[in-house]
Amino acid sequence: MRLAKPALLVALTLAAGLTGAVIAQQAKPDKKQIQQIVDQMSAPAAEHKLLDPLVGTFAQAIEYSGGGGTPVAVSGEARGKWVLGKRFVNIHAESAPGEEFKFESIAYFGFDTAKKKFTAIGLDTAGTYAVTAQGDYDADKKRWVLEGESDEPGIGRVPFQFVISLGDNGTWSHEVLFKMPGANEYNRVAKTVYTRK
Repeated sequence: MRLAKPALLVALTLAAGLTGAVIAQQAKPDKKQIQQIVDQMSAPAAEHKLLDPLVGTFAQAIEYSGGGGTPVAVSGEARGKWVLGKRFVNIHAESAPGEEFKFESIAYFGFDTAKKKFTAIGLDTAGTYAVTAQGDYDADKKRWVLEGESDEPGIGRVPFQFVISLGDNGTWSHEVLFKMPGANEYNRVAKTVYTRK
């Protein structure tokens, strides 16, 4: 939706942490000043640099089990790149050429400086909805554990975890775990290993 100029000014004012009174005192708000304040308030933090290993071009080795049975192996390709002024890493993935199982996904990983939490937003061709998660990075284990809830058809709200672990030689993995109704623990439904090309 396109914001009208007054609405845009209000949005910028709130984002910059200014009061309406300060803007009202100015006959013509200084765009450079507003931009400077917005940039200071939304600047990437040191935590964003931890996401650097997710940037690059990767081959994907995916094991999908759906929570039980013998895992199905799927091959994919992914590209991670910084977007929005290095505030988020965008990862676009799709099935590798010749892969029988077709898929495509888009994910964004970032760090919320207000909540002091790492964040994820995911969309893919396995659904018509987005999932979001947030959590922390364990420097000793070199991994993130992000938690959220997903509305699963026929099941309802299901807690899930994204566990992202950094490996050697530029590899990393992304596990998806669900805690199904009645279960006492999370069970892995998919694991993707990313190998840098």
